[in-house]
Amino acid sequence: MTPSANDLLAIARRYWGSDQAYVFRQERTAEDLRYEALWEEKNSERPRWGAFVKTLREALPGCDARDYTPPLANPSFGALVYPPYERIMHKPRFIWTVAGYLSILAPVYTVHCVRHQYLGKHCLDSKVFLGPAPLELRGIADTVARHIEAEYGATALPLEVAQTPVPLYVNFMKPPETTLFHALFTSEPWNIP
Repeated sequence: MTPSANDLLAIARRYWGSDQAYVFRQERTAEDLRYEALWEEKNSERPRWGAFVKTLREALPGCDARDYTPPLANPSFGALVYPPYERIMHKPRFIWTVAGYLSILAPVYTVHCVRHQYLGKHCLDSKVFLGPAPLELRGIADTVARHIEAEYGATALPLEVAQTPVPLYVNFMKPPETTLFHALFTSEPWNIP
């Protein structure tokens, strides 16, 4: 069962500050210390997550699946799946990524898509699709979701709950833009390699 927005906000408040003053202090806040301690504990699960990403590679032949869990940057384990694409060097092209995040704060996950527009090796634009995956990526997104549910027992965070505004500062995200999505998964869903 998915926790309510209020339950998730209460969890997020333990790890993210509600004022901007902490940004300018050198000492660590109580939230910082709890977040760092949680990551220290969760780091022991990194081999399991690596094995999980390997199972995604096997389940999605033709795609490239990679671990995307930058230390302390996101409150989640991440997996990026790159579907095959045509390499065209001198024309703009779109490259899609399916991103699956398993929160370390609550037993919830999300799967979303990111479309990067490239010209040669230069990224011109990135767009995030938090709602249903585009039709051509739905099979990949469903596979990522099924594997997270089967391996970790987490439940998908509904989009309407994920988009709930929260009065928290999450990395460089600040109110009123901050949502539960940012507090539980990543503050920069478009910023992936």
